[in-house]
Amino acid sequence: MRGSLTRIVLFAAALAAVVPATAGAQKPAPPSGGATAPPSQPASPFALSGGGNALLGRKVRFRGSVEKRLAGRVVVVQYLDPATAAWTRQARTTVKDDGSFIARWRARRTGQFQLRAVVTGEASSASVSPELPLTVYRGAVATWYGPGFYGNTTACGIELTRELVGVAHRSLPCGTNVAVRYGSRTLVVPVVDRGPFGGEARWDLTEAAAEQLGFTHTDRIGAVRLAG
Repeated sequence: MRGSLTRIVLFAAALAAVVPATAGAQKPAPPSGGATAPPSQPASPFALSGGGNALLGRKVRFRGSVEKRLAGRVVVVQYLDPATAAWTRQARTTVKDDGSFIARWRARRTGQFQLRAVVTGEASSASVSPELPLTVYRGAVATWYGPGFYGNTTACGIELTRELVGVAHRSLPCGTNVAVRYGSRTLVVPVVDRGPFGGEARWDLTEAAAEQLGFTHTDRIGAVRLAG
């Protein structure tokens, strides 16, 4: 009798140990609270680099790559004409055996443009590159001014102060935005005054604008009137 009772107690203890483990295994895991990661997007097979900034009359070089199967195809570099909203051809080249290509385009007009490259004779998403921005500046001599004139009212009706960031031009309407590039720096400034009136300079930067560009003496800059 004592042996039977001992076996019953041991069986009950084993059953008690198994049941909680089984129940725990069936309990669903609590939500982590994180969102499901979106599927990764494949990289575009058409790469294009270059553009950025250029001077009027200078050549702009573009590098790109496409799928190797397109070797020998003609690539056309186009820019979006803001006047007609149509893509216009500017340069053409041929895809090399390794899928790379180089195209050169001489900038013949100032302004801000969007460019792209197109593989001719290919009707697929791989035939058009992502768009690139390009700003073409006109080179010109510039000076800067400020000391001795602070407190005066400019020809555009603005008080000339040490902090005024702008540019003087002989004919552009007051308030016209102009992109100015000097070295590796670019600054967008409004026309705030008239001038310069002596020498060969076509632009006169306020002292604050000159400081932001690192412009310390009479020198050549790139400048372009911005639309709008």
